[in-house]
Amino acid sequence: MPSVVIAGGGLVGAVNACFFGQIGWKVTVYESRPDPRGRCLEHGKGINLAFGCRAIGALELIGLKERVIEMGVPIREKLRYQGEKEGVFEKVQTLNEGDYILSINRHRLSQLLVNEAVKYNNVKFLFNCKATKFDINSETLLVETPDGLVTVDGDLILACDGAHSSIRRSLLKHDRFNFSQKYCDIGYIDLSVKIQDTCELKLGIHNSWRTDGVILVALVNRDQKLTGQITAHISSETPFLFLVSMFANFSVFEKYFSTPEDSVEFFKTRIPVVYGIMGEKHILDTFSKNKPQAIISVQCSQHSFFDKLILMGDAAHAMLPFQGQGANCGFEDCVVLQEILEDIGEDLLANAVKEYSRVRTNDTNKMNQMEWDAYVQVSTYSCSEVYAIFLNHELENHKTQWMHTMKTLLKKKLEFFFPSTFALATFSRTPYSEISKKRQIVLKGAQLLIIATVFALFSIFAFFFLNELSLKSPSSEYNL
Repeated sequence: MPSVVIAGGGLVGAVNACFFGQIGWKVTVYESRPDPRGRCLEHGKGINLAFGCRAIGALELIGLKERVIEMGVPIREKLRYQGEKEGVFEKVQTLNEGDYILSINRHRLSQLLVNEAVKYNNVKFLFNCKATKFDINSETLLVETPDGLVTVDGDLILACDGAHSSIRRSLLKHDRFNFSQKYCDIGYIDLSVKIQDTCELKLGIHNSWRTDGVILVALVNRDQKLTGQITAHISSETPFLFLVSMFANFSVFEKYFSTPEDSVEFFKTRIPVVYGIMGEKHILDTFSKNKPQAIISVQCSQHSFFDKLILMGDAAHAMLPFQGQGANCGFEDCVVLQEILEDIGEDLLANAVKEYSRVRTNDTNKMNQMEWDAYVQVSTYSCSEVYAIFLNHELENHKTQWMHTMKTLLKKKLEFFFPSTFALATFSRTPYSEISKKRQIVLKGAQLLIIATVFALFSIFAFFFLNELSLKSPSSEYNL
């Protein structure tokens, strides 16, 4: 029986444990945190998940698709509030009829995945055990346990220990391994709370409020007794989750949320609907115990090492959350690895490990870069009121505003024929590298249309200007 050691028992580690448990491998998972099944919902530290077909497809392969859909909230519409204006409804841009985004609480999903993985007798989770280093000389994993430091090994080692991966850090001296990380200026805080009261927000709607440089997104978790109803009237005997995430520039956090009392005042005066649902005590508790979390972007030049070690999930490609591809990409990592193992075979494990890195590194780096480029674009050039408020930036060069506006409009027109990056990434398994190529075609097409439009306008202006001059000029005929 082949063996796999997994460093990190979070979402990607647990999904991997389910996959390898299915095919009969001996699986040992080392997780630095306590068992999530014995803990309450953590406040302030997790962004709620938005699943598309990549993540849902992975869950289907391990037999959890229907259960996760029941736990989550299918999102097909968005309701956006801008300051004190009335809310505006929008349809989520999809590829096919019936597509939707599934929003789900991270902590609840983690509990479900661990429970599913340990159903296999060949799977073992060891909590409060932190994988601290990969020893490049002995090609083994060092794990800090409650009883001291131990050395562990397996036929395959998967580093799923997150964006600040200890395993990745120990590889930085490895020849020709390039690694980069960047932080964006936006922070986040999770305000999700269990409610036992009546809530008037509609089910299946992605609600967002944008005010004073803050963007708040909120969803009501679906109650099984209310499937198909429009409004969630929940009795006191039926608790539900109010999923809330808040994003803002760190300077905005300092301005409006420097103390828990300031935070209460912000919600009370600017977003009273959310304040009424969460309550003053929950807001005070959350901001007393938690600070805004930074958002990091990570890229690696390779994902496999020594024919046995693979970086996966955020350890390999932590990315910005604004297109919701972080968890989707991590879950797809697990699927791709299984597909390669099935294609190449367990007997040629070293070849499979190399092939995974060859296939996956470029793909994930492309998606990572698209996320970062989108962030840079809206933070620097966008004249959209939504993005300007969200990112708290002023346009530095108003002369380029008209061109960017035209480019955006033309890009939307082209997306009628070429689906958007978001739609392709969320509702298909089109490789991210192909999506990046299609995105470049759309952008170049928009640029060419701008040039052609400017040239046409200039030509029309020149024609009428020259024609006007010719009419006003003196006659060239002279009387002799």
